[in-house]
Amino acid sequence: MELVGKILGNRYEIIEKIGNGGMASVYRAKDKTLGRNVAIKVLKDEFANDQEFIKRFQIEAQSAASLSHPNIVSIYDVANDNDIHYIVMELIEGQTLKDIINKEGKLDWKRSAEIASQIASGLSTAHKNHIIHRDIKPHNIVITKDGMAKITDFGIAKATTTSTINANSNSLGSVHYFSPEHARGGYTDEKSDIYSLGVVLYEMVTGKLPFDGDSAVGIAMKHLKEKPMPPKEISQDIPEGLNDIILKAMQKEVSNRYVSANSMYNDLQKVLKDPSVKEVGKVGKEDKTFATQRVPTITNASAIKAAAIKAEIDAKENKVDKTKKKKKHRSNPIAVALVRLLLIILIFGGCVAGAYYGLNHFMGGTEEKKPVPGVIGWKSDAAKEAIEKEGFKFSIEGEEKSNFPKGYVSSQKYKSGDEVAVGTTITVRLSAGPSKVLVPYVVGDSERIAKMKLENASLKVEIEEEENEEVAKGNVIRQSIEANSEVDADMTVTITISTGPADGLLEVPDLLNSDEARAKYDLETLGLVPEFAYRKDEKYPDGQILSQSKQPNEKVEPGTVIYIIVNKLTDDTEEEKPGVTEQPTTPTPVMPTTPTPVTPPKVEDKHLKVNVSNKGSRNTFTVKVTLNGDIKGRTNIYEASHTRSDGIIDVPYPGDATGMLRVYIDGTLDSEMLIQ
Repeated sequence: MELVGKILGNRYEIIEKIGNGGMASVYRAKDKTLGRNVAIKVLKDEFANDQEFIKRFQIEAQSAASLSHPNIVSIYDVANDNDIHYIVMELIEGQTLKDIINKEGKLDWKRSAEIASQIASGLSTAHKNHIIHRDIKPHNIVITKDGMAKITDFGIAKATTTSTINANSNSLGSVHYFSPEHARGGYTDEKSDIYSLGVVLYEMVTGKLPFDGDSAVGIAMKHLKEKPMPPKEISQDIPEGLNDIILKAMQKEVSNRYVSANSMYNDLQKVLKDPSVKEVGKVGKEDKTFATQRVPTITNASAIKAAAIKAEIDAKENKVDKTKKKKKHRSNPIAVALVRLLLIILIFGGCVAGAYYGLNHFMGGTEEKKPVPGVIGWKSDAAKEAIEKEGFKFSIEGEEKSNFPKGYVSSQKYKSGDEVAVGTTITVRLSAGPSKVLVPYVVGDSERIAKMKLENASLKVEIEEEENEEVAKGNVIRQSIEANSEVDADMTVTITISTGPADGLLEVPDLLNSDEARAKYDLETLGLVPEFAYRKDEKYPDGQILSQSKQPNEKVEPGTVIYIIVNKLTDDTEEEKPGVTEQPTTPTPVMPTTPTPVTPPKVEDKHLKVNVSNKGSRNTFTVKVTLNGDIKGRTNIYEASHTRSDGIIDVPYPGDATGMLRVYIDGTLDSEMLIQ
């Protein structure tokens, strides 16, 4: 279907196609309401009638929309317009990591480690929210113009199944990065993403893939059977520690890989700080922090192809084993005699074992055992499907308070991986929701995204509407309960949605006493488009806005570009910012002669609530709070060690602070909130 020129949802005007994948196509579009460019991923026609796939597409996209991390592409909206299913997301100007590798070959090891640490940081946040990407590869990593790595395709990654190994013509590109368990079509979990990240890092530092071949099956076989050549043997300049990190991430055995993406991030940071560091990347004993999980599959042609590939892999393995046995049989007569004797013993032993098994089975027992899938953190219907697929019975014992959303599995009778008899009943308890939750910040969000955030926090939502000249139509003006307040689960939060100004025109705010981050937020929330340029003027503070092209309180159309001149005192910022070279011809920006910064009176500290009782399985971790864009230049607000038993901690911050308040747990972004 040709979409260029069409308008989706009476809001998004499709400008051009910018990408194409196996499941969806990506377009550049204009958000007519907010006046900004966005990327829109549209589900391909061949999947539009597959209800099961559509359901998973929507569920996973909505889950990903709740993720907030600088290294994950932001999702703004998920919608359907006349059977056109699409996701609206942040438009990233940059190149894919694959394009960069193809152009430059191997990358500098420091640059590679920095990109990998950013990816690991993003994955850590996703995994803590029970989202597994399952298709980490350079094609799905975009590097912005300022060098930031952004993970894409969270919207549909988990909606696809293990069948993506041969779902389309691009499958050869994916199978290069699949974990062994993914390639075989078996269990996958967070550690499958870690394996794929190891492959991506391997390719960055060597310019080569660890495993290659002429077919998807051949490459998958190498992932299953062969050890990669150590990257240091290809690129001698990389530190020993980085070499070990890559090899640990790419371990065949899941239990030998990193326990979490955050652990891999920490090791990468150690190598970046000290290339001679030795105590990183060491393969330890089995770790069960993350339970292995069965990924539900969907019925379509690609699933059949995946099953066929798995069968072909198994057949090739059997064929190789038989060939080896034949060669051994022909070459050594003594071995033949020994094999025959062994067969006689095995046959006799098999008869005895069979008789014992039959008697045991007749008496009500069974010797067939299987590992129990780990379903903690799953929705109850998905958990039931996974457990029953393995031949077990599923039973819900009741509910209990936990940090998981209501209706998710909070505990199970047998641990993940425990070997128990087929037919055993696996009893689980469902979460009744947390007793206390923190209210997320939703002011400025679209109605759909605000509802997602609040409902994911186990809160109920009520909607009110109001005319407003300062907030774009369809966005949240205010919320009835202040962000980061500690409240009872299931409490109702009323959000007021803007219907826009009565005359359709917007009033330009006064930006002269703002900084760049604040001005950008204010204009985009209003539905106007900021364009920044820079000039050096030592009479005014660094970061002071010197002029704006439209006067405060002037009425303009939604989507109008507001040109802003920002004071930059550092030598390397005297020139205009790249990409903002075009200046308005009319009207000419009005330059105030005496802009005077406003110094607000000192006020008492405000308080931020941080819940440390639900941060994975760790017991002790570091909480750090920073402030970005503060008019007084304050940055570090708080840093201290805490344990899970501390529950909800109270973090004070200056009452006159402005900008973006960010909370980091062990160096990974956990949440953020704009304060004004």
